[in-house]
Amino acid sequence: MSHSSLSSQDYLILADIVGAYGIKGWVRLRVRLDDPNLLLTLPNLQLASSSKAPSTSTQSVTVQALKRQGKGFIACLDGVTDRTAAEALRGLEIQVATAAFPAAPDDEVYWRDLEGLEVWCTEEGSRSLLGKVKTLLETGANDVLVIAPCEGSIDEQEHLVPWIPDEVVTRIDLSDGRIEVDWYANV
Repeated sequence: MSHSSLSSQDYLILADIVGAYGIKGWVRLRVRLDDPNLLLTLPNLQLASSSKAPSTSTQSVTVQALKRQGKGFIACLDGVTDRTAAEALRGLEIQVATAAFPAAPDDEVYWRDLEGLEVWCTEEGSRSLLGKVKTLLETGANDVLVIAPCEGSIDEQEHLVPWIPDEVVTRIDLSDGRIEVDWYANV
């Protein structure tokens, strides 16, 4: 592992180190990826302090092995050979530069790309601004857009819109920063 300084480059959090596993230096991970195996293939991974407690230095890291363990994962990191070293990594995040993360396929978008987009609602031929995407929630039935009010929005309320492509979410235009939905405005 080598040390470097964080630049102004944006980083994505791929996993959180939540503890040590065993005596040979493996760590427990909370993985934030749909495909955890990306941890084994992405270049230039970095260990960094939690975004809740930012630090100015990072460490380069390589994930040598990854296994499912219960509801989470365990990983063997290059240079971490005993439990003491693994324990010292608790609370750190595994990150990668946004530019190094693979682009979404043409027919898909990453949730992170939706945050901050304006959401325009069409209801009975009328079009109005609901607000901007604050976040997305995973639910059992379908995911949900959480839309916060913004300048020009129809009201000061937070709106929840189900993420149902083609039925409710009719158009996504990342270049214009807009999402079109066929949903009721509740005004």
